[in-house]
Amino acid sequence: MRTDDAQITAAACRYLLAGLLGRLEKVYPGMVLGMRVDIGADRDAMAVNGTLTPEVKATVAEALRILDLAGTP
Repeated sequence: MRTDDAQITAAACRYLLAGLLGRLEKVYPGMVLGMRVDIGADRDAMAVNGTLTPEVKATVAEALRILDLAGTP
């Protein structure tokens, strides 16, 4: 595996972001839940207005997965 591999960079960013979100959730309880609600509302709005492409759907799913990695509700 090369150290400049884009997947390694993405995984490292995911790891750091999940850690930051977990720490922020401790300071601002409910923040992650609020983000989940907002992401769900955005996804629903895009489904209604026809902009929920497969790429956007995958992006939304990954955003929710990162919130799961943060170990918060």
